[in-house]
Amino acid sequence: MWKKSSALLALLSASSANALLKIPITQIPKEEFTTQLLATHTPPRIVQQSSSASSTATKQRRLGGGGGGENILIRDLSNAQYYGTVEIGTPPQSFEVVFDTGSADFWVPSQKCLAESSNCRQKKAYDSSASSTFADVPAGMKTGFTIEYGSGPVSGNFATDTVTVAQDYVVEGQTFAMVERTVGLGDTYRYAKFDGILGLAFPILSQDEDAKTVLQNLVEQKVIDAPMFGFFLGNNAPGELTIGGYDQEKIQGEVTWVDLLMPTYWVAPMEKVTFNGLAVSNGPSAGIMDTGTSLIYAPQEIVTKMAHSVGAQFNIQVSLYQMDCGTEIPDLEFYIGGNSVVIPGQDLVIQDDSGFYCFFGVSAMNFGQEEVGGQEFVSADEELADGVVEQISRLARTSALPVPEGMDTWLVGDTFLRNIYSVYDYENKRFGYATLA
Repeated sequence: MWKKSSALLALLSASSANALLKIPITQIPKEEFTTQLLATHTPPRIVQQSSSASSTATKQRRLGGGGGGENILIRDLSNAQYYGTVEIGTPPQSFEVVFDTGSADFWVPSQKCLAESSNCRQKKAYDSSASSTFADVPAGMKTGFTIEYGSGPVSGNFATDTVTVAQDYVVEGQTFAMVERTVGLGDTYRYAKFDGILGLAFPILSQDEDAKTVLQNLVEQKVIDAPMFGFFLGNNAPGELTIGGYDQEKIQGEVTWVDLLMPTYWVAPMEKVTFNGLAVSNGPSAGIMDTGTSLIYAPQEIVTKMAHSVGAQFNIQVSLYQMDCGTEIPDLEFYIGGNSVVIPGQDLVIQDDSGFYCFFGVSAMNFGQEEVGGQEFVSADEELADGVVEQISRLARTSALPVPEGMDTWLVGDTFLRNIYSVYDYENKRFGYATLA
């Protein structure tokens, strides 16, 4: 019942772009992100998909489509952590959350978190007693919420309440987690500028896949027509998330669409990847589109080859390849759906605040291994990597990696996504991108 014609979808998307609802944003200095990255960076780890996860993936709900959209202006945390405002309860309690395409859970700290976890004490905490629409989850639903992160668990309880997105998108009875303990997020969470996570991936990645996500409820409660959203990640500038469609004023030309390899993560097939014009992946590859990750990650062998080609050497202290700051870095190019996305070489340089130390902005991903290429890495089962925004299900022990055997897998974060306008279509299980206007 949610199907609309493509012409109507385009019309509604375009009309919504002319009346965008925007939320004020702030941005911390880039130097602050670089300092945090170099102090805490550890390559993330994705565990290979189990047979049970694979069979579960086939049971996912199929959502319908439609047109129209509304925008959430999202914060840019040093070009790495993008977050915006969501409200929970009646009267509304406001929280800053990461809108994360790499996870499916929605959680914010509870009042108990302020007492249970020292890294939670400066956060905005949800007060269930102050909301007239708070309720326990329905009988028979999962009540306990736990994710095992690098240095420990993040846990609490599921509940339901009214959730408001972009000031006038209201969902009734939304399931979310009231987190009581955040020790697993370490000090990076203490200093982060956001309170919680709002996951935008498919329900199979949720700690309770039977609970509907915010996007599912927005459609089922007829708040929006289409289970679709688009991201514009500003480069040292505000970003924008459009829900219910995509903002045509942000793009040039047509959207390039590709079917997902499997609807778990937003994982798209890529024909090839080149660095300095030379192929670095052996045949087709998979790209996990992740707004909750700052850098670009690839298998160790590929990253080593790229880094050595520009004279960079591995620095074990930061788990990045260090290079001379005067090094000219070539472009990195991803071929997706018959077109390509070029990441300029200058975007692949991370420079510390002294200006003397520079690092290569593509890092090795640990895909279900404890040792990669003869070099022992600290996996995400031991320490959370690349800032607290990677506190998502893909790093938990139950993560699923829906990639055919033999395909190179890339985790493409904000460095990639800032160079395009990205679109995520739940109904048709496809990923789209377009040139920025």
